[in-house]
Amino acid sequence: MMFDLELQIDLWKRHLEKADSIQKDDVDELESHLRDSIDELVGKGLVTEEAFLIAVRRLGDVDMINEEFSKVSTEDFWKQLFIPSSNRTSASKGRVEVLVVIGLALLGGLLGKLPALFGYGDFDAFGLIYARNASLFALFPVAIYYVWRRSLPFLQSIAMLCLFGLAALVVNGYPSFEPHHTGILSAIHVPIISVLLLLYFYGDWKNTNTRLNYIRFLGEGFIFTVLIGLGGVVLIVLTLGTFELVGIDASRFVQFWMAPLGFFGIFPIAAYLVQQKKSLIESIAPVLARIFTPLFLIIMVALIVVFTIKPHDAFENRALLIWFDVVLALVLALTLYSMSSKDYRSSANPTIWDVFSFALLAAAVIVDIIALAGILTRLSVYGFSPNKSAALGENIILLVNLLLLSIGYARYLIRKSAFQTIVEMQMRILPVYAIWATVVVVLFPLIFGFH
Repeated sequence: MMFDLELQIDLWKRHLEKADSIQKDDVDELESHLRDSIDELVGKGLVTEEAFLIAVRRLGDVDMINEEFSKVSTEDFWKQLFIPSSNRTSASKGRVEVLVVIGLALLGGLLGKLPALFGYGDFDAFGLIYARNASLFALFPVAIYYVWRRSLPFLQSIAMLCLFGLAALVVNGYPSFEPHHTGILSAIHVPIISVLLLLYFYGDWKNTNTRLNYIRFLGEGFIFTVLIGLGGVVLIVLTLGTFELVGIDASRFVQFWMAPLGFFGIFPIAAYLVQQKKSLIESIAPVLARIFTPLFLIIMVALIVVFTIKPHDAFENRALLIWFDVVLALVLALTLYSMSSKDYRSSANPTIWDVFSFALLAAAVIVDIIALAGILTRLSVYGFSPNKSAALGENIILLVNLLLLSIGYARYLIRKSAFQTIVEMQMRILPVYAIWATVVVVLFPLIFGFH
């Protein structure tokens, strides 16, 4: 008889739910930790059954978990992040991990200074070089962090990390001539490649649950990055103000050292915080999704109304078309984040929030059709260019993706399909964006003569 992982996890969850102090949200969080641990162990070569048994043992028995949840409070979560555990082994491992993350944060900051070593220190003059490399500098230390955390084999780790080197070689090896359209497109699309490339380091990338957990990781990581970044801005302002009071101009130090070291060092720290304290953000994820879904729906309806009143603007106004694409990308990101906050394996009935998600997707399909019509009109009038060709491909992919999501949600709302079907379909589509971004970065400069 084959081992049924989903059945065993369901039985384990039911056993947990019998405990008095463990609420449903707590069970969901523990399940997420269990699945992450299983993915990690499978990535190291264990079979699924062995990985499940070891992962369950790592979490502890129900009585111990029940006792811990009855004692823990919100402020204790933060204390546990910085105060060593009484368990010497786990405390030692925790201290080592903190030191590794600090070292990787410094590495990210130093990578941000790499262009200056080759004579490109003036950010105003060579901003395009920094833009094309920014995501590689930021995410390479995060990739190292997950290689270390998952204890990947040495040769496999080197081969995977070389993918970042290959991306850097392509990005920096291509020239860029006026008006730098292909260079700017590379700067826009390299982050897409880098973010999806990081999935290979995160876990079993072929697994639907791993991909969904990775989407959640990106959302949570974004939240932590923004919070740390806001703190960094306050620190910079205080630094400039303090030195100004004593008659010292610290602006060059801030511009050339403090800002780049701080910016590129944020990302491994954010990844560490997400990994250590998922529970703090996972409870926020559904709230954020529910707040922003109706707000984005209003924006999409407003865009449709604008087109109805001024239909020619979508075809003549290039800036409006760009804005359409930005909003559509954000809608897709919000939908993915909402999806990651929902237990897709449960057989729960649709809620009002699923109705909002369907309405948002339906509106996004209309907006995308308008944008696509505008792009095709401009292509017929002005001919092909790097920007219009890239926008055409992206809008076609987005339209297909949004249509499939809309159909999936419609079937789910009328109970003709399970939510899991939507999730599995969407996770299969994710690599398409990486493939198209690679085409834009690698082939477009050659096709359009590096202009």
